[in-house]
Amino acid sequence: MKAAVTLLTALSLFASSASAAGPKPKICFTKAEENAEMLVRGGLRLREGAAGCDERPYEMHTQPLWDQVNQKFGAKFKQQTDIRRAAFVREFAKDAENEVQAWDGRTVLYFRFYPLSPVYCIQIKKNLEDFLKTGWGGFAKTAHLYRIQVEDDYRLCN
Repeated sequence: MKAAVTLLTALSLFASSASAAGPKPKICFTKAEENAEMLVRGGLRLREGAAGCDERPYEMHTQPLWDQVNQKFGAKFKQQTDIRRAAFVREFAKDAENEVQAWDGRTVLYFRFYPLSPVYCIQIKKNLEDFLKTGWGGFAKTAHLYRIQVEDDYRLCN
């Protein structure tokens, strides 16, 4: 009887530790995760560009446009961020939070310190205005411009 209880206890501990480990890594991003990453990067570009181009010397009045975009589509951006985060949790189960922060930091810093110019700021303003006119679908089409960058950063599943 003691042997059976010990065996059952050991099996239950093994099963609970295996399920706590989370899903098995795929060592790649799925199509949905690739798409989410492109949308997140497109949003970061607009957010950081709007902040920079709103200040002197450009004063393009882009921050209020971004605020409108964020108010209207913030839930959709969060949904994409959650898809991306789930991929990181799957791929980097032991250190997912640090991995997410490292990639987020790198991507945000890239767009935050992107060299501003009148041409760039005019483009950011136009992109924000177009986003508000065409909605999420139009933005999703332009976000595919980040496909090459995403493919350079992550291995994609076949």
